[in-house]
Amino acid sequence: MKKVIVFVVFFVLMFQSWAIADAANPISVNAVNVNGKFIATDVSPIIEGGRVLVPIRTLASLGVTYQWDSKSQSAVITKGTDQIKLMANKKQAFKNNKAVQVDVPVQVSQGRILVPIRFVSENFGYKANYEKARSILFIQDGNYKVDQESLQAEDLQAARQAAISLPIQFSFKSLSSLEKPGANKDYTYVFPRGDSSRYMYYNNVGNMIVEIKDGVAKAVWQFTSGNGMDDIVSSAGQRPSYNYVGWITDIMMFKDENGNIKTVYKDEKGQQKDFTVKSQSYTDIVQPIPNEKRKQ
Repeated sequence: MKKVIVFVVFFVLMFQSWAIADAANPISVNAVNVNGKFIATDVSPIIEGGRVLVPIRTLASLGVTYQWDSKSQSAVITKGTDQIKLMANKKQAFKNNKAVQVDVPVQVSQGRILVPIRFVSENFGYKANYEKARSILFIQDGNYKVDQESLQAEDLQAARQAAISLPIQFSFKSLSSLEKPGANKDYTYVFPRGDSSRYMYYNNVGNMIVEIKDGVAKAVWQFTSGNGMDDIVSSAGQRPSYNYVGWITDIMMFKDENGNIKTVYKDEKGQQKDFTVKSQSYTDIVQPIPNEKRKQ
């Protein structure tokens, strides 16, 4: 019991130190999720004038083709019989050769072309939603359906990866402090052992408990804490009756300052273990736990 308390205190102090260190380093978009899958991008999406721009290569996952003319600094994006043309530094675009207005022009960053995703999505019939809670951009086409089998998979890693791939829905007003710029620069997912139907998400400011049911990820409760997990400073939603604090010593997965995924967990004998892997994409935050079995 003393080891558990020491570990919890250590984690709280570590988490508070992240909050202090990263408050001055805001970010834009942590990840892009297309039709339920996280897409690795070599250049991070950005937010310009309140609009999200993504690398044009990301659109290939939606079945579109594109061409970039470096001489005219213009991008031509095609899907089926529809075509749109966007030009760098210009708010005028063309859809099927008809002039239309775009809020934010094409940007060039680190040799990569970034396009305004909402404009592209609406013109090709996609839905784009920026989730502030985790700084994730979700893009879905009209035929997308949640993969229920993945959510119920016996493989807990696969089921948890499917769970965090769902956009979080709210039935209450989210705490604005948890969504401020830079809040999600560092993040942690905590799971109860043997379970993929719920998780706790930490960022630099506070905490959020999410439950998965019928293919929907629902935020249940958000809170910020002081000197410990039970020292609640502010909250929104309904505090659950189960012991969410105990999850911290079950399975905790977080991204460190070097982009690695650190996993800390209790093994089947209750002994604390940990390992580190190199992250290639956002979904790598969920790692397999040795000898872990799903609760019946």
